[in-house]
Amino acid sequence: MKLKISLLWLFLAVGFILHHIYGLFGVYYHESLMMEGATGEVPLIHHIYRILFEGIALIFCLLSLEITAKFYKWIAFVWAILLGGYNVYHLVASFMYEASNISEILILGWMVAVSALLILNGYKWIKNGQE
Repeated sequence: MKLKISLLWLFLAVGFILHHIYGLFGVYYHESLMMEGATGEVPLIHHIYRILFEGIALIFCLLSLEITAKFYKWIAFVWAILLGGYNVYHLVASFMYEASNISEILILGWMVAVSALLILNGYKWIKNGQE
């Protein structure tokens, strides 16, 4: 079970990374990279965003292989629920405001599916006490 959970965390991390890359896809077709008011420095909030989504998913991927304590399972489960909710919200928002960005919608749909599996398996991991 812990290998399955770990792989799902890895899939989520890869999904966040791909989503970030897909967000730059328009640059190939003459979309500007420059944001209004950009100074050339990445704002701290963007670093925090990437750490919270990509970095923590990778940390949970590794820790899920090594830690099986009940408190850890609960922490990972709650974080999976929060990320799942965010992924659903982002998918709905993308349909509403960026329906033409098919590649982003597909990756977000995939991330919602992975999130659902992670939440379901996280619940089973807690309930059954499986390794």
